[in-house]
Amino acid sequence: MKRFFVTSLLMIGVISLVYAQISSDALLLSDRSQLTTARSLSVGGAMGALGGDMSTVNINPAGIAIYRSSEFLLTPGLQFSSIRNTFVSDSLRPLSLNNRTAFNLGSIGLVISQELSGDWKNFNLGLSYNRIASFNRTFSFSGISTGSRLVNFVQEANNSNSIPDNLDPFEERLAWDAFLIDNPMGGTSYVGAATDSNYIRKSQLVRQSGGIGELGISLGGNYMHKLYIGGTLGINILEQRDLRDYTETELTGNIDFKSMRFKETRNVNGTGINLKLGMIYRLNKILRIGLAVHTPTAYSLKESYETQLSGSVIWNDSLRTTPDNNPKLSPTGQFKHNFYSPWLFNFSVGIVIGGKDAKTKGFIGVEGEYLDYSGGNFSLKATDNSATTEDQEYMNKINSAISDNYQGVARGKFGAELSLGTFRIRTGYRLQTSPYQKEIKGVNDLRHDISAGLGIRTDDYFVDLAYAYTINQFEYSPYYATSEINNPRTINDLKSGLLLLTFGLRF
Repeated sequence: MKRFFVTSLLMIGVISLVYAQISSDALLLSDRSQLTTARSLSVGGAMGALGGDMSTVNINPAGIAIYRSSEFLLTPGLQFSSIRNTFVSDSLRPLSLNNRTAFNLGSIGLVISQELSGDWKNFNLGLSYNRIASFNRTFSFSGISTGSRLVNFVQEANNSNSIPDNLDPFEERLAWDAFLIDNPMGGTSYVGAATDSNYIRKSQLVRQSGGIGELGISLGGNYMHKLYIGGTLGINILEQRDLRDYTETELTGNIDFKSMRFKETRNVNGTGINLKLGMIYRLNKILRIGLAVHTPTAYSLKESYETQLSGSVIWNDSLRTTPDNNPKLSPTGQFKHNFYSPWLFNFSVGIVIGGKDAKTKGFIGVEGEYLDYSGGNFSLKATDNSATTEDQEYMNKINSAISDNYQGVARGKFGAELSLGTFRIRTGYRLQTSPYQKEIKGVNDLRHDISAGLGIRTDDYFVDLAYAYTINQFEYSPYYATSEINNPRTINDLKSGLLLLTFGLRF
């Protein structure tokens, strides 16, 4: 069961440093801040105190109360990514560059605005689907570096103190069946066909897809055009597919080990639910302030995991080959559990420039967010009758590791829009601090998002176009190394782009 917990941590993006090096998934899957309309993307998401845009249902739902007419919008887009990879410790320091383009549905939404008499001026209902996280990326590495998965199999087998029939069926048992590890003295002491990793070429191709979509039901009210309140009930749908193809090849021809190919397939599906509450207060015609809080998303997740291994080795003076088209196969592991994401707190300021009759109008938005990744928490399902005391103890260790190694992050957002008649010009910037308590040497965990956009807005329709460029670094380890010297870690420079085009009708 522990194997499945570790795999599940990868999927959710919260990995215990007790059991693994920090991996790329921690940054990838912890982020739930993808912007969903072209207007919000172009101003860096700094619209929490300004409202009047469908994206605010995921930031400050009081923004839906700003609407004074009904609206329908659709936002398709394209996502681009480029990842440059280098080994952390490698005299040759080979480079690998991977590019990928994928379709991205930012949002589809409907706002129904009902004008009221009395102090409450409007009551608005919003229905939306928003893509709040994307897992699409491809990256690879290849070269000679410290660390070997085959050596790791041997160390894991010895640490387990198990006879061959009881070895881990997802990793070590496959290596045993393919003659890559052996116990020549019998019992639980194992050796491998390779003992030194410095003459073995390692390579891996990682392909990930999927994301998180959120169905939102939002309600908002406008009190005297002064106070705006709102809430969003979010139903999250998570889907991820993770394919990893890892190989090791001996280059000298002087040892028994020749090659190994280890493939992993992970699938995660689940649903979650959360509540977002917010308010906007209009101090005067120019200045607005906003506050919002997001409850944890309570996820119910199901994961499947499979591995396969092929390779060649000289065993008892004979070449033994397990071909790629007939590999050793693991069982299909399945596991269900719950996960609770951290709380999120948002504070925003909006400055409105120009009155109703002014020739030049616009706004400036400034926003700050805080969420504490150390507050993420895993739990067993109450309906899991097969759970044991050992499972609960292991779960407690994982949650302790999360609180010990992760920290709160701050996100700063800045955006501006200039209105020239029906034409709009926009720009924005976002910065996120590191979620890790300990700095990783050679890795800059700051995330930068630079954006810009254009728009046309009339009383009946609008069209907005935006592009955001993201710069980030992450560390990646292809497996959970039993020791630091057996870990072929890589540093990855991620540069990605998101292009969104929003079409909207007002009625």
